[in-house]
Parts: sequence; structure tokens; C-alpha cells
Amino acid sequence: MDASSLVALFGQEAGVPLALGASRTAALSFKEGPTVQIEHDPSHDALHCYVVIGRFPAEPERGMAMARLLLQANAFGRDTEGAVLSIDADEIVLSCCLELAYADTTALRAVIESLVAIGQDWQSRLNDTAPAASSSACSIRFPDPSMRA
Repeated sequence: MDASSLVALFGQEAGVPLALGASRTAALSFKEGPTVQIEHDPSHDALHCYVVIGRFPAEPERGMAMARLLLQANAFGRDTEGAVLSIDADEIVLSCCLELAYADTTALRAVIESLVAIGQDWQSRLNDTAPAASSSACSIRFPDPSMRA
């Protein structure tokens, strides 16, 4: 299914008018939780879905500690349930790529629900108000990252 049709059908199923704009992007805002950005990447025939979860600290010492935390969380998807934490300019971003060749509305819904749940957890962690364990409200399940070959 092409990106525009997938996003429109997802919106229709969710009861919300949704379409990719001229820049091939869309944003989903929720009453509670981060805004999920969706960008179509035609060169890879994929949707990049992401949430901004915070700002990267400008202070070198805090920045090093934050970078260490983010890298540890990314290791084998340990605290991201398969999504990726990264830095874009001064924003900390949680992202996931959905290849359109394998995508349907169920997969897109799972990615969005996962990003919202994990994004909320990470926003809380970065504000020092959350427990250390990752959210169990995620719809996507990945193999246990401790199970290395």
C-alpha cells in the first residue's frame, strides 16, 4: 500500500481525518502523550514515525551523562522496545521506521501506540519522575534483548 493511502486509511479507521501534507508529513496529537510525527521517505519506501521526548542538555557534563543513558537504552532495544533514541539538533527523538512493503493499518497503529507509550515513559525519565522500568503499555513486543546468540 502506498504511504498516502495507508495514512488516510489509518485515520479513517481511527475516526480522525488524516492525510500526508504537501511535505509528505502528518502529525498526530493526543490529549495525553507526545505528538507522533509521520514522514514519508520515498527513497526508502518507508514511514519514519517519531516523537520528540526532550531537549539535549547544553552543559557538557550533563550532556555526557545523557548520551550515556541514551546509548545504554538503545543497546539491543533494551529500554526502547525496538525503537531508537537519537539526537536531532538539540532534540532527543524516539523513532521507528515502518517499511511500506510490510505495512498495514495494524502495523502503523502498533508503531504509533508503542511510540506514545515509550515516549511518555522517556519523557518522565528525563524529568526524573518515572520508575526505571520501561512501560508495559506498548503494543509491540520484541524478543528479550538479553537473549543474545
